[in-house]
Amino acid sequence: MKELIAKRYVKAFYKVATQEELNEAINIFAKLANAYDIIKFQEIIKSPYIVTEKKVDFIIQDVLENKISVKIINFIKILAEHNRLDLFPELYKETSSYVASLKKEYIAFLMVNEDYGESRVRDFESKFSKKLGVNLLLEQKIVQEVGIKLVVEDLGIEISFSQDKFINDLKNHILRAF
Repeated sequence: MKELIAKRYVKAFYKVATQEELNEAINIFAKLANAYDIIKFQEIIKSPYIVTEKKVDFIIQDVLENKISVKIINFIKILAEHNRLDLFPELYKETSSYVASLKKEYIAFLMVNEDYGESRVRDFESKFSKKLGVNLLLEQKIVQEVGIKLVVEDLGIEISFSQDKFINDLKNHILRAF
């Protein structure tokens, strides 16, 4: 649910923001998303006893140290008006996805059961980038499953090959033949 709300706010923000402001917003939302991992920060933001203006002042002055543009200050004030100060992790994710889509750069995850090495991963990266017509940043993840899986979440692509599925399909094909 929070992701859908964050998408609406990000969509409204990027309609009026420049590329530089979007890059600044990513950095600020990253800092606030990281701050949201701190229990004391969460307590301040969620507290019903602290006035909204004090929360905004705390974010702007103490966390961000007044080093932000007027648009982003107003954006934070709008979030506060609508009790949405808990959306910073989602706002960071959505803003990053939007800027990546503008640049046609996407993060992909290659899930394998053994380490393929840097050169092989970069080879996969270049081949899949060419095939999909985008720039992929491929990250390798070692998992316990036997097989290989490539996931590009922002594009909605998942390519996988599993040894177990292949064996089951082969068995079914042989059984159907008789």
